[in-house]
Amino acid sequence: QRIRSQNIVPCTVSQLLAAEQVDETFRIRDVEISQVTIMGIIRHAEKAPTNILYKVDDMTAAPMDVRQWVDTDEAGGENVVVPPGTYVKVAGHLRSFQNKKSLVAFKIMPLENMNEFTTHILEIVNAHMILRKNLMSASRVPQSFSSAGMGDMGGYGGGGSLPVNGLTAHQSQVLNLIKSCPVPEGMSLQELKRELHNMSMSTIKQAVEFLSSEGHIYSTVDDDHYKSTDAE
Repeated sequence: QRIRSQNIVPCTVSQLLAAEQVDETFRIRDVEISQVTIMGIIRHAEKAPTNILYKVDDMTAAPMDVRQWVDTDEAGGENVVVPPGTYVKVAGHLRSFQNKKSLVAFKIMPLENMNEFTTHILEIVNAHMILRKNLMSASRVPQSFSSAGMGDMGGYGGGGSLPVNGLTAHQSQVLNLIKSCPVPEGMSLQELKRELHNMSMSTIKQAVEFLSSEGHIYSTVDDDHYKSTDAE
């Protein structure tokens, strides 16, 4: 099953260089891409009668060739060469000739603000996560398989380190117990340990310290009893 991204996909140069070519199409992680944006600094610019060839460097790989065709009939802005040393956003089509990839640009825009560069990186992460999610739902991965894969990313705590709403699984468990405690003085560390017998006391204390510093819970009668700030 082929999935094609209809949108312009923000990419890094290294992703484009690693994209797999199948016939006339390019794929990143089995998603077909055609129109992309990259952002980087122009290292070299060379004007020919019919086109301008730039080398654009985003520091993720070697600079990429970006060719912009010029309209020889018009003396418009497209004919102006953007000087080397300028940070630009390039929108274009990915091409390959003799196994060398390049972009044919339909727009080259100098950046007005370096925050655009940071935004571009975030957009890359977001876009490729969405593409990957669409791909996984399209291939209908069995739930057990995908969650097993996620557990590997959890690192030192197994799946317990994967954040949910900004909290790890351990922190969420501790917070939910404290929230559910009806007594006015809140829940003690000992009661938490009794409920969470699979969790060490030091892990519970770390979770409590984090939740307290983040404003989710507060201490009541002493440093051992905690109540949720959301509690009625």
